[in-house]
Amino acid sequence: AFLIPYALSVILVAIPTLHMELALGQYSRMGPGTLWKNICPMLKGLGFSMIIACILIVIYFHIVIAWSLFYLYSSFFPVLPWATCNGTWNSPICYVAGTNATIAGGLPASIEFLNFEAFRIDLTGILSYEMVPHLALTLLVGWIITYCAMCMGIESSGKVVYFTATVPYIMLIAILIRAVTLPGASVGIRQFFVPDWAKLGTLLPWVDALGQVLSAIGIGYGAIITLGSYNRRDNKCYRDAIYICCITSCTSIISGVVCFAVLGYLSELTKTPVSQLIQEDLILAFVAYPEAIAQLPIAHFWAIAFFFMLLLLGMDSIYGMIEVLITFILRIARGRVDNKKPLVMAGIAITLYVIGLLFATRAGLFWLIIVDTSNHGPIVLGLTLFEVLAVSLAYGADRLADNVEEMTGYRPNIIWILLWKFVCPLACTFLFVASLATRGSVTYLGQPVESWAVAAGAIISVVVLIWILIGAIHQMYTAEGSFKERLLKSFSPRQEFLELRSTSVDVGHKSCSANPEDPVLYSHAL
Repeated sequence: AFLIPYALSVILVAIPTLHMELALGQYSRMGPGTLWKNICPMLKGLGFSMIIACILIVIYFHIVIAWSLFYLYSSFFPVLPWATCNGTWNSPICYVAGTNATIAGGLPASIEFLNFEAFRIDLTGILSYEMVPHLALTLLVGWIITYCAMCMGIESSGKVVYFTATVPYIMLIAILIRAVTLPGASVGIRQFFVPDWAKLGTLLPWVDALGQVLSAIGIGYGAIITLGSYNRRDNKCYRDAIYICCITSCTSIISGVVCFAVLGYLSELTKTPVSQLIQEDLILAFVAYPEAIAQLPIAHFWAIAFFFMLLLLGMDSIYGMIEVLITFILRIARGRVDNKKPLVMAGIAITLYVIGLLFATRAGLFWLIIVDTSNHGPIVLGLTLFEVLAVSLAYGADRLADNVEEMTGYRPNIIWILLWKFVCPLACTFLFVASLATRGSVTYLGQPVESWAVAAGAIISVVVLIWILIGAIHQMYTAEGSFKERLLKSFSPRQEFLELRSTSVDVGHKSCSANPEDPVLYSHAL
């Protein structure tokens, strides 16, 4: 019930919206903090909402990096700890997949390692805020790595990501070949590809699909706009949009096949339905991939290589969002810290590490699910909705097409313009409203969360999106003229911006990438 909405979301929303963000960044040479107040003053708060969203993503994404570091560390043990039942954390019903010790209704060693050692989850559902020491430590290491990488600057990192963004595909293909040849793999793959037509008639698969597509590519957070602003002036942004969406979608589908092939294998061993093998979709990869790696020859090598690459991809994924935060701080400091980027980055790292320690507790997974559900639902859908409205209602899809033609010599055809004007705004509006209606469907350990947890998720969404409303109120209050004149001025791009862009081809900051196929941009999406 997921692949059909996923494919439609990519074609009708993701590709045109990504093209729009790339074109806006490339043309304006601005980040989200200053772009939106210039093209639609009424939505000037959108830039700040994007920055708050980036902070949220960077905080909780670092705990995924911390998990990767812990699994990487564990890969150096003489015996892979998720491939044995001899650990102090294992229960009597533990079994090692692929051996004669399989227990019907039991738990695979990989799941027990994740639940009882890596995350130390209380399976009774009681939320314990006891710190998990190894996660606090790996979270710290993750931030230290981020600090060092960001201080290198975008030019140096751009060269590195040619390696970090492409080599993991070798790992993925190797694990895919092994996963699909496991006994019972076809059961899981069938469940992945065969649609549940009854579920397609409900709202949740459509909300989840678009939220997943937008989050995976990075649309709506301002990072694509920031990275696009580093592109060469004549870079063919429409080509980048198509390439990035296709690569990201194929990667997601291949990853899904691997996960469900392994789940089918475990289902065959335990005679347990695939749907009951794991309770949290968010951590599916930390069960399926370790299980598949354990079945490979020279498993230690594959484990070390895989989790190292997962770590590198995690770093690449948040690079653009941290760049947004740094750019924002440098702008509001008005030149006072322009030559102190390491100090700015240190402040960001220390602050967000302390906040992120919540996810390093035994209740960390619970809060990660709450935040992730908000992010993939109202937050990313709301941010994307308002940015496409800013273009379709204020800046104008035709003007954007003129900008693209001015930069590249190619004018987007009528299909692009119709998608920007009508399809993207309507689809995002409908699914944003639908995401609000489906908020009560959040589950933890297979059980619906309590109403206070749903309310907490709603508050997180409000904290991110409220700045759009605040910005609109401030704009109407400070604008001059009658109410009609203020309204008209607030929904029109600033004349200073239009004049600036018509007389200058490179204002703001210069492109750091001489290659139109910007490696940083591609790695961010991957």
